[in-house]
Amino acid sequence: MAETRPHITVGNHDRFGVVAATSHDNHVAEHILRLVGFERLPGSALYGLTDPHRDPIRRGSQAVQSLRAAQYSVKADVAYDLQPYTRLGTGRGLLERLEKPSASTVTPAAQQRRSQAATAISPARATATPARQPDIAVEYRPAPSAPQPVRTR
Repeated sequence: MAETRPHITVGNHDRFGVVAATSHDNHVAEHILRLVGFERLPGSALYGLTDPHRDPIRRGSQAVQSLRAAQYSVKADVAYDLQPYTRLGTGRGLLERLEKPSASTVTPAAQQRRSQAATAISPARATATPARQPDIAVEYRPAPSAPQPVRTR
């Protein structure tokens, strides 16, 4: 099976710092790049991270994670990749596998134990007594007014 190219590749450039390139001619991907902090470099097909000298590793990593959250396939340098290639085979993504396990991996008894554990009260909470607020009555008293001058007749 042929490997598909990622939508976006993020890497380091000697002159421009953190750069990104789209592998498909996709105007939506270009718009998303602008949203996560990249701008088109003049006379180039590359996009450079705005203000490249201000914390480029953290900002590059955040951009990669945001692009992946927007369902783009992203290939990134190790410095910007917080979760390098944790894919398990092909087909559904890792997140989908964790959220929706197949019927063959979870037995009904295991599912029942999970649901009971999720709805049970934690032993730590069961023994804890709720913090009681002291009974304090608050009385409203207006501030005293300034003394009025006495009038004489």
